[in-house]
Amino acid sequence: MSETPEIEQPAKASELAGAFELFVEASQALEQQYAALSRKVEDLSADLVQANDRLTVLLNALPAAVVLIENDHISHFNQAAALLINGLQTGTPWQTPSSWRPGNGPDEYHLNTPSGTRTLQAQRVQDGQRSVIQIQDITANLRTLEESERVDRLAAMGKMSAGIAHQLRTPLSTALLYSSHLCTPDLGTEDRVNFAQKLQNQLVHLEKMAGEMLQFVRARPQKTQIIALDELVQEAMQTLEGLSQSKKIVIQAELNAADCLVSVERPSVVSALVAILENAIQHSSDGQTIHVRTQTDHLRGILTIEDNGPGIASDMLPRLFEPFATNRVTGTGLGLAIAQNAIRSHRGEINVQNKAEGGALFTVALPSMANL
Repeated sequence: MSETPEIEQPAKASELAGAFELFVEASQALEQQYAALSRKVEDLSADLVQANDRLTVLLNALPAAVVLIENDHISHFNQAAALLINGLQTGTPWQTPSSWRPGNGPDEYHLNTPSGTRTLQAQRVQDGQRSVIQIQDITANLRTLEESERVDRLAAMGKMSAGIAHQLRTPLSTALLYSSHLCTPDLGTEDRVNFAQKLQNQLVHLEKMAGEMLQFVRARPQKTQIIALDELVQEAMQTLEGLSQSKKIVIQAELNAADCLVSVERPSVVSALVAILENAIQHSSDGQTIHVRTQTDHLRGILTIEDNGPGIASDMLPRLFEPFATNRVTGTGLGLAIAQNAIRSHRGEINVQNKAEGGALFTVALPSMANL
Protein backbone atom coordinates (compact mmCIF):
# COMPACT_ATOMS: atom_id res chain seq x y z
CA MET A 1 0.00 0.00 0.00
CA SER A 2 1.55 3.27 -1.22
CA GLU A 3 1.78 6.24 1.03
CA THR A 4 1.17 9.86 -0.04
CA PRO A 5 4.16 11.99 0.51
CA GLU A 6 3.53 14.40 3.32
CA ILE A 7 4.90 17.31 1.23
CA GLU A 8 2.00 17.09 -1.31
CA GLN A 9 -0.75 18.15 1.10
CA PRO A 10 0.86 21.44 2.11
CA ALA A 11 1.59 22.15 -1.58
CA LYS A 12 -2.05 21.64 -2.62
CA ALA A 13 -3.29 23.76 0.26
CA SER A 14 -0.90 26.52 -0.78
CA GLU A 15 -2.12 26.34 -4.40
CA LEU A 16 -5.76 26.52 -3.31
CA ALA A 17 -5.05 29.48 -1.09
CA GLY A 18 -3.28 31.26 -3.95
CA ALA A 19 -6.17 30.54 -6.34
CA PHE A 20 -8.67 31.81 -3.79
CA GLU A 21 -6.70 35.03 -3.34
CA LEU A 22 -6.65 35.51 -7.14
CA PHE A 23 -10.41 34.87 -7.25
CA VAL A 24 -10.99 37.41 -4.49
CA GLU A 25 -8.80 39.97 -6.27
CA ALA A 26 -10.59 39.34 -9.58
CA SER A 27 -13.99 39.63 -7.89
CA GLN A 28 -13.00 42.87 -6.25
CA ALA A 29 -11.72 44.20 -9.58
CA LEU A 30 -14.96 43.20 -11.27
CA GLU A 31 -16.95 44.84 -8.49
CA GLN A 32 -14.95 48.03 -8.92
CA GLN A 33 -15.40 47.94 -12.70
CA TYR A 34 -19.11 47.27 -12.27
CA ALA A 35 -19.43 50.16 -9.85
CA ALA A 36 -17.53 52.44 -12.24
CA LEU A 37 -19.69 51.24 -15.11
CA SER A 38 -22.84 51.85 -13.05
CA ARG A 39 -21.68 55.37 -12.27
CA LYS A 40 -20.92 55.89 -15.97
CA VAL A 41 -24.38 54.65 -16.93
CA GLU A 42 -25.92 56.96 -14.36
CA ASP A 43 -23.87 59.87 -15.70
CA LEU A 44 -24.83 59.02 -19.28
CA SER A 45 -28.48 58.68 -18.30
CA ALA A 46 -28.36 62.07 -16.62
CA ASP A 47 -26.62 63.54 -19.68
CA LEU A 48 -29.24 61.97 -21.92
CA VAL A 49 -32.05 63.45 -19.83
CA GLN A 50 -30.38 66.86 -19.98
CA ALA A 51 -29.80 66.47 -23.73
CA ASN A 52 -33.45 65.57 -24.25
CA ASP A 53 -34.47 68.56 -22.16
CA ARG A 54 -32.20 70.83 -24.17
CA LEU A 55 -33.50 69.31 -27.41
CA THR A 56 -37.09 69.89 -26.28
CA VAL A 57 -36.32 73.50 -25.36
CA LEU A 58 -34.55 74.02 -28.68
CA LEU A 59 -37.35 72.46 -30.72
CA ASN A 60 -40.01 74.50 -28.93
CA ALA A 61 -37.99 77.67 -29.52
CA LEU A 62 -38.10 77.12 -33.29
CA PRO A 63 -40.92 79.01 -35.04
CA ALA A 64 -41.30 76.27 -37.66
CA ALA A 65 -42.86 72.91 -36.94
CA VAL A 66 -40.22 70.19 -36.56
CA VAL A 67 -40.73 66.42 -36.38
CA LEU A 68 -37.84 64.02 -35.71
CA ILE A 69 -38.17 60.53 -37.21
CA GLU A 70 -36.21 57.41 -36.24
CA ASN A 71 -36.81 54.14 -38.05
CA ASP A 72 -39.94 55.67 -39.64
CA HIS A 73 -41.41 56.39 -36.18
CA ILE A 74 -41.84 59.77 -34.49
CA SER A 75 -39.26 60.31 -31.76
CA HIS A 76 -39.65 64.03 -31.01
CA PHE A 77 -41.72 67.00 -32.13
CA ASN A 78 -42.13 70.57 -31.00
CA GLN A 79 -45.17 72.58 -29.92
CA ALA A 80 -45.51 74.18 -33.35
CA ALA A 81 -45.83 70.71 -34.90
CA ALA A 82 -48.39 69.66 -32.28
CA LEU A 83 -50.50 72.74 -33.05
CA LEU A 84 -50.23 72.20 -36.80
CA ILE A 85 -50.78 68.42 -36.95
CA ASN A 86 -53.50 66.89 -34.80
CA GLY A 87 -52.81 63.59 -33.07
CA LEU A 88 -49.00 63.59 -33.17
CA GLN A 89 -47.61 60.98 -30.77
CA THR A 90 -44.09 59.75 -30.16
CA GLY A 91 -43.48 56.15 -31.09
CA THR A 92 -46.14 56.13 -33.81
CA PRO A 93 -45.34 55.72 -37.54
CA TRP A 94 -45.00 58.96 -39.48
CA GLN A 95 -47.32 59.60 -42.39
CA THR A 96 -48.31 62.73 -44.29
CA PRO A 97 -51.62 64.02 -42.88
CA SER A 98 -54.57 63.13 -45.11
CA SER A 99 -55.86 66.72 -44.91
CA TRP A 100 -52.79 67.99 -46.77
CA ARG A 101 -53.27 68.39 -50.52
CA PRO A 102 -50.26 68.52 -52.85
CA GLY A 103 -49.28 72.04 -53.82
CA ASN A 104 -47.40 73.46 -56.80
CA GLY A 105 -43.97 72.25 -55.75
CA PRO A 106 -42.43 69.01 -54.49
CA ASP A 107 -42.33 70.36 -50.93
CA GLU A 108 -45.62 72.28 -50.91
CA TYR A 109 -48.99 71.29 -49.49
CA HIS A 110 -52.34 73.06 -49.19
CA LEU A 111 -54.35 72.92 -45.96
CA ASN A 112 -57.93 74.14 -45.68
CA THR A 113 -58.67 76.04 -42.46
CA PRO A 114 -61.63 78.14 -41.27
CA SER A 115 -59.59 81.27 -42.08
CA GLY A 116 -58.79 80.09 -45.61
CA THR A 117 -56.31 77.91 -47.46
CA ARG A 118 -52.80 77.79 -46.04
CA THR A 119 -49.74 76.74 -48.00
CA LEU A 120 -47.17 74.65 -46.14
CA GLN A 121 -43.62 73.88 -47.14
CA ALA A 122 -42.39 70.57 -45.71
CA GLN A 123 -38.76 69.62 -46.23
CA ARG A 124 -37.31 66.29 -45.11
CA VAL A 125 -33.60 65.74 -44.47
CA GLN A 126 -32.61 62.07 -44.32
CA ASP A 127 -29.59 60.77 -42.39
CA GLY A 128 -29.59 56.99 -42.38
CA GLN A 129 -32.44 55.74 -40.22
CA ARG A 130 -33.05 59.24 -38.85
CA SER A 131 -34.65 62.19 -40.55
CA VAL A 132 -35.86 65.67 -39.72
CA ILE A 133 -39.04 67.16 -41.19
CA GLN A 134 -39.34 70.94 -41.05
CA ILE A 135 -42.73 72.46 -41.85
CA GLN A 136 -43.28 76.16 -42.44
CA ASP A 137 -46.38 78.17 -43.25
CA ILE A 138 -45.39 80.12 -46.38
CA THR A 139 -48.84 81.53 -47.14
CA ALA A 140 -47.84 85.12 -46.38
CA ASN A 141 -44.56 84.76 -48.30
CA LEU A 142 -46.41 83.47 -51.35
CA ARG A 143 -48.89 86.30 -51.21
CA THR A 144 -46.03 88.79 -51.10
CA LEU A 145 -44.35 87.00 -54.00
CA GLU A 146 -47.59 86.96 -56.00
CA GLU A 147 -48.11 90.66 -55.41
CA SER A 148 -44.53 91.38 -56.44
CA GLU A 149 -44.91 89.30 -59.60
CA ARG A 150 -48.23 90.99 -60.38
CA VAL A 151 -46.66 94.41 -59.97
CA ASP A 152 -43.79 93.35 -62.23
CA ARG A 153 -46.23 92.17 -64.89
CA LEU A 154 -48.26 95.38 -64.66
CA ALA A 155 -45.01 97.35 -64.88
CA ALA A 156 -44.11 95.39 -67.99
CA MET A 157 -47.53 96.14 -69.43
CA GLY A 158 -47.02 99.80 -68.55
CA LYS A 159 -43.68 99.90 -70.33
CA MET A 160 -45.32 98.31 -73.35
CA SER A 161 -48.33 100.66 -73.31
CA ALA A 162 -47.35 102.13 -76.65
CA GLY A 163 -47.06 98.65 -78.06
CA ILE A 164 -50.45 97.72 -76.60
CA ALA A 165 -52.03 100.78 -78.24
CA HIS A 166 -50.44 99.87 -81.55
CA GLN A 167 -51.44 96.21 -81.28
CA LEU A 168 -55.06 97.14 -80.59
CA ARG A 169 -55.30 100.10 -82.94
CA THR A 170 -54.35 98.30 -86.11
CA PRO A 171 -57.02 95.55 -86.05
CA LEU A 172 -59.53 98.01 -84.57
CA SER A 173 -58.97 100.49 -87.40
CA THR A 174 -59.32 97.68 -89.93
CA ALA A 175 -62.53 96.51 -88.27
CA LEU A 176 -63.93 100.05 -88.39
CA LEU A 177 -63.05 100.28 -92.09
CA TYR A 178 -64.88 97.03 -92.89
CA SER A 179 -67.89 98.09 -90.82
CA SER A 180 -68.04 101.41 -92.71
CA HIS A 181 -68.10 99.47 -96.00
CA LEU A 182 -71.00 97.42 -94.68
CA CYS A 183 -72.97 100.64 -94.17
CA THR A 184 -72.77 101.47 -97.90
CA PRO A 185 -76.38 101.36 -99.22
CA ASP A 186 -75.64 100.00 -102.70
CA LEU A 187 -73.14 97.34 -101.57
CA GLY A 188 -73.64 94.01 -103.29
CA THR A 189 -74.44 90.81 -101.42
CA GLU A 190 -71.12 89.16 -102.27
CA ASP A 191 -69.11 92.19 -101.15
CA ARG A 192 -71.24 92.51 -98.00
CA VAL A 193 -70.53 88.89 -97.05
CA ASN A 194 -66.83 89.36 -97.80
CA PHE A 195 -66.54 92.49 -95.64
CA ALA A 196 -68.57 90.83 -92.86
CA GLN A 197 -66.17 87.89 -92.79
CA LYS A 198 -63.15 90.20 -92.69
CA LEU A 199 -64.76 92.22 -89.91
CA GLN A 200 -65.39 89.03 -87.96
CA ASN A 201 -61.77 87.94 -88.39
CA GLN A 202 -60.53 91.25 -86.99
CA LEU A 203 -62.91 91.07 -84.04
CA VAL A 204 -61.76 87.49 -83.29
CA HIS A 205 -58.17 88.71 -83.42
CA LEU A 206 -59.00 91.52 -81.00
CA GLU A 207 -60.78 89.12 -78.66
CA LYS A 208 -57.82 86.77 -78.70
CA MET A 209 -55.39 89.58 -77.97
CA ALA A 210 -57.50 90.85 -75.08
CA GLY A 211 -57.66 87.33 -73.64
CA GLU A 212 -53.90 86.91 -73.94
CA MET A 213 -53.31 90.23 -72.17
CA LEU A 214 -55.53 89.14 -69.30
CA GLN A 215 -53.74 85.81 -69.18
CA PHE A 216 -50.40 87.59 -69.07
CA VAL A 217 -51.27 89.46 -65.85
CA ARG A 218 -52.80 86.41 -64.16
CA ALA A 219 -51.62 85.36 -60.71
CA ARG A 220 -50.38 81.90 -59.69
CA PRO A 221 -52.37 78.73 -60.49
CA GLN A 222 -55.69 78.34 -58.70
CA LYS A 223 -56.65 74.70 -59.29
CA THR A 224 -53.86 72.17 -59.65
CA GLN A 225 -53.79 68.44 -60.26
CA ILE A 226 -51.09 65.78 -60.22
CA ILE A 227 -50.34 64.52 -63.69
CA ALA A 228 -47.45 62.87 -65.55
CA LEU A 229 -45.20 65.24 -67.48
CA ASP A 230 -45.36 62.99 -70.55
CA GLU A 231 -49.16 63.26 -70.57
CA LEU A 232 -48.98 67.05 -70.66
CA VAL A 233 -46.53 66.93 -73.56
CA GLN A 234 -48.69 64.48 -75.48
CA GLU A 235 -51.75 66.72 -75.05
CA ALA A 236 -49.82 69.73 -76.36
CA MET A 237 -48.59 67.74 -79.36
CA GLN A 238 -52.12 66.56 -80.16
CA THR A 239 -53.38 70.15 -80.05
CA LEU A 240 -50.93 71.13 -82.80
CA GLU A 241 -51.29 67.95 -84.85
CA GLY A 242 -53.30 69.72 -87.57
CA LEU A 243 -50.82 72.62 -87.85
CA SER A 244 -47.81 70.33 -88.03
CA GLN A 245 -49.45 68.16 -90.68
CA SER A 246 -50.42 71.17 -92.78
CA LYS A 247 -46.78 72.27 -92.83
CA LYS A 248 -45.56 68.67 -93.25
CA ILE A 249 -43.56 69.03 -90.04
CA VAL A 250 -42.58 65.81 -88.27
CA ILE A 251 -42.64 65.96 -84.47
CA GLN A 252 -40.38 63.20 -83.19
CA ALA A 253 -41.02 62.47 -79.51
CA GLU A 254 -38.81 60.61 -77.04
CA LEU A 255 -40.81 60.64 -73.83
CA ASN A 256 -38.89 59.16 -70.91
CA ALA A 257 -40.63 60.78 -67.94
CA ALA A 258 -43.76 58.65 -67.54
CA ASP A 259 -43.07 58.32 -63.80
CA CYS A 260 -42.39 62.04 -63.34
CA LEU A 261 -45.51 63.51 -61.68
CA VAL A 262 -46.02 67.28 -61.53
CA SER A 263 -48.64 69.33 -59.71
CA VAL A 264 -49.89 71.90 -62.21
CA GLU A 265 -52.87 73.83 -63.46
CA ARG A 266 -53.27 71.64 -66.52
CA PRO A 267 -54.74 74.13 -69.03
CA SER A 268 -52.15 76.84 -68.37
CA VAL A 269 -49.14 74.50 -68.62
CA VAL A 270 -50.50 72.78 -71.74
CA SER A 271 -51.05 76.24 -73.29
CA ALA A 272 -47.46 77.15 -72.43
CA LEU A 273 -46.14 74.01 -74.12
CA VAL A 274 -48.41 74.64 -77.11
CA ALA A 275 -46.96 78.17 -77.46
CA ILE A 276 -43.39 76.82 -77.48
CA LEU A 277 -44.22 74.04 -79.94
CA GLU A 278 -46.16 76.43 -82.17
CA ASN A 279 -43.17 78.76 -82.22
CA ALA A 280 -40.96 75.87 -83.31
CA ILE A 281 -43.43 74.87 -86.05
CA GLN A 282 -43.79 78.43 -87.34
CA HIS A 283 -40.02 78.77 -87.68
CA SER A 284 -39.51 75.39 -89.34
CA SER A 285 -39.59 74.78 -93.07
CA ASP A 286 -41.84 72.22 -94.70
CA GLY A 287 -40.59 68.68 -94.17
CA GLN A 288 -38.29 69.50 -91.23
CA THR A 289 -38.30 67.58 -87.94
CA ILE A 290 -38.88 68.90 -84.43
CA HIS A 291 -37.43 66.80 -81.60
CA VAL A 292 -39.32 66.65 -78.32
CA ARG A 293 -37.69 64.89 -75.38
CA THR A 294 -38.53 64.42 -71.70
CA GLN A 295 -36.40 63.10 -68.85
CA THR A 296 -36.06 63.38 -65.08
CA ASP A 297 -33.28 65.25 -63.33
CA HIS A 298 -33.21 64.75 -59.54
CA LEU A 299 -36.40 66.48 -58.38
CA ARG A 300 -37.34 67.97 -61.75
CA GLY A 301 -38.94 66.93 -64.99
CA ILE A 302 -37.08 68.26 -68.04
CA LEU A 303 -38.63 68.91 -71.46
CA THR A 304 -36.59 69.98 -74.48
CA ILE A 305 -38.03 71.17 -77.80
CA GLU A 306 -35.48 71.37 -80.58
CA ASP A 307 -36.11 72.67 -84.09
CA ASN A 308 -33.94 72.97 -87.19
CA GLY A 309 -35.11 76.39 -88.29
CA PRO A 310 -33.04 79.54 -88.75
CA GLY A 311 -32.66 80.08 -85.01
CA ILE A 312 -33.47 83.23 -83.08
CA ALA A 313 -32.04 86.55 -84.20
CA SER A 314 -29.31 87.83 -81.90
CA ASP A 315 -31.20 91.06 -81.19
CA MET A 316 -34.39 89.08 -80.40
CA LEU A 317 -32.85 86.43 -78.13
CA PRO A 318 -32.48 88.56 -74.94
CA ARG A 319 -36.09 89.83 -75.14
CA LEU A 320 -37.81 86.77 -76.58
CA PHE A 321 -40.07 86.36 -73.55
CA GLU A 322 -41.02 90.02 -73.33
CA PRO A 323 -44.58 91.05 -74.30
CA PHE A 324 -45.03 91.89 -78.00
CA ALA A 325 -41.53 90.70 -78.84
CA THR A 326 -42.19 89.13 -82.24
CA ASN A 327 -40.99 89.44 -85.81
CA ARG A 328 -44.05 87.71 -87.24
CA VAL A 329 -46.56 89.89 -89.01
CA THR A 330 -49.55 87.89 -87.73
CA GLY A 331 -48.21 87.25 -84.23
CA THR A 332 -49.18 89.14 -81.09
CA GLY A 333 -45.88 88.52 -79.31
CA LEU A 334 -47.64 87.40 -76.13
CA GLY A 335 -47.49 83.62 -76.52
CA LEU A 336 -43.98 83.05 -75.17
CA ALA A 337 -44.40 85.75 -72.49
CA ILE A 338 -47.50 83.94 -71.24
CA ALA A 339 -45.67 80.61 -71.43
CA GLN A 340 -42.87 81.96 -69.25
CA ASN A 341 -45.34 83.29 -66.68
CA ALA A 342 -47.17 79.94 -66.58
CA ILE A 343 -43.99 77.91 -66.10
CA ARG A 344 -42.57 80.25 -63.47
CA SER A 345 -45.85 80.32 -61.55
CA HIS A 346 -45.40 76.55 -61.12
CA ARG A 347 -41.89 77.03 -59.65
CA GLY A 348 -40.42 76.01 -62.99
CA GLU A 349 -37.90 77.45 -65.43
CA ILE A 350 -37.87 78.06 -69.16
CA ASN A 351 -34.75 78.83 -71.20
CA VAL A 352 -33.85 79.11 -74.87
CA GLN A 353 -30.64 79.07 -76.84
CA ASN A 354 -29.50 78.81 -80.43
CA LYS A 355 -27.83 75.58 -81.50
CA ALA A 356 -24.39 75.70 -83.06
CA GLU A 357 -25.63 73.73 -86.07
CA GLY A 358 -28.69 75.96 -86.48
CA GLY A 359 -32.16 76.05 -84.97
CA ALA A 360 -33.39 76.82 -81.47
CA LEU A 361 -33.49 74.72 -78.30
CA PHE A 362 -36.13 75.41 -75.62
CA THR A 363 -35.74 73.79 -72.20
CA VAL A 364 -38.58 73.63 -69.68
CA ALA A 365 -38.05 72.35 -66.12
CA LEU A 366 -40.90 71.65 -63.70
CA PRO A 367 -40.53 70.40 -60.10
CA SER A 368 -41.70 66.83 -59.68
CA MET A 369 -43.65 65.56 -56.72
CA ALA A 370 -41.71 63.83 -53.92
CA ASN A 371 -43.11 61.75 -51.06
CA LEU A 372 -42.70 63.31 -47.63
